[in-house]
Amino acid sequence: MFFHFKIIIRNLQRGGIYSYINVGGLAIGMAAAILIVSWIYHEWSYDRFHAKEKQLYVVYNRTVFDGKIQCFDWTPMVMGPTLKTDYPEISGVTRMSIDALLFANNDIGFKIKTGYADPDFLKMFDFPLLQGNIETALDEPYSVILTEKAAIRLFGDKDPMGETLRFDNQYAMMVTGVMKDLPGNTQFDFEVLIPFVFLKVQNWYTENWGSNNVNTYVELHPNARLDLINESIRTITQSHAGYPELPEVFLYPYAKRHLYSKFENGIPAGGLIETLRLFAVIAGLILLIACINFTNLSTARSGKRAKEVGVRKVLGGKRLSLIGLFLGESMIVSAIACYAALFLAVIALPVFEMLIGQQLALNFASVWFWLALFGFILFTGLLAGSYPAFYLSSFLPIKVLKGVFRKKQALVSPRKVLVVVQFTVASALIVSTLVIHRQIKYAQNRESGYNKDQLIYVSLEGDIEKNYELIKYNLLRHEK
Repeated sequence: MFFHFKIIIRNLQRGGIYSYINVGGLAIGMAAAILIVSWIYHEWSYDRFHAKEKQLYVVYNRTVFDGKIQCFDWTPMVMGPTLKTDYPEISGVTRMSIDALLFANNDIGFKIKTGYADPDFLKMFDFPLLQGNIETALDEPYSVILTEKAAIRLFGDKDPMGETLRFDNQYAMMVTGVMKDLPGNTQFDFEVLIPFVFLKVQNWYTENWGSNNVNTYVELHPNARLDLINESIRTITQSHAGYPELPEVFLYPYAKRHLYSKFENGIPAGGLIETLRLFAVIAGLILLIACINFTNLSTARSGKRAKEVGVRKVLGGKRLSLIGLFLGESMIVSAIACYAALFLAVIALPVFEMLIGQQLALNFASVWFWLALFGFILFTGLLAGSYPAFYLSSFLPIKVLKGVFRKKQALVSPRKVLVVVQFTVASALIVSTLVIHRQIKYAQNRESGYNKDQLIYVSLEGDIEKNYELIKYNLLRHEK
């Protein structure tokens, strides 16, 4: 085995520039595939890290609007407590509303994404507290949980536990917990958590069943049947509000919401998963082009290997051992290319992240990462090396030694088919990229129907809403 390995390495060294082209072509294709697959995995992994993933659901509404059945995940504030009280199959409920709110420490203020949540939030979802108690951190209305990032922004290196913040320039809030920063693969996006009961204390809470303004999440008991629960809660809004035209209610798996958020006529009909499938096909096509390039280069240089094949067969070499030799060579090229591809992927990762607007990570510490990489090398080596291995091992010794091993060119040959496939796929990808780029540019630059110059947006914070007419009057006085 080691002898064969030495021969394979020596053949690669003798290949000179062709070996570099083979390795370089495979490496570029594999690097592109690795980046795309890492993004696909990142999107697929959204909120699958929660221990209770299979028990977590989002409350959805289903209603008829403009003649079509529409689904949306905004619910009344009173929905959550009612579900937890009236349905024993539901073991936990939390509501969530996120906004950008003003927090200040001393006289330094920051606009921070803030979520209002119930105490069950910390027990249902795996967002660990580095400091504080998950049982009590969201109990008191004037308490607040900070993520690591928010704690550093507001307190620097100082321990924030027990410290007081000003919220909305009016309310003193005590820090009762510090949460680990949220991972990139979660649907939640906040840096600060405030107890939902705070809204009730400030009279911002409404028990109107027709007002849909928060998201509601529930945790079912492990043995609960989703179909039975959905049937029992279907008319909960209608029965409490007394209006039969209000939406019907159903539970939808939380982990599916990211990829399967599209509904048609009230039925799940895909979503981001369709984009992921498309990009998986694109990654496969890019890898296929790289493998075809490897195959064509290998068979194009068959004359250089013909005499080697002839001599080996004359000396008793079997075709099976020759196939193993050429496949082994392909595997080694694939392994070298793969590690070169990892190097290229790491270099290109910041640019790729900028392009997609997300942070990705190649987890080199994971055993699964290296197992997947090994499978990737094995698959690529077999895909790229199978045809050259069977083609080169098929030469007849007597014809090779006479120098007439080449077959007459057929009208259609495997190499011609591979070349046509390679150029067809490459052309299709290039044309598709140009068309999509032009469509995006058109969407960005088309007329919006109004003049965007000198338009500003000011959120209604503090006393702005109370003094709206006065502010409007003073602004209009200075319009010229």
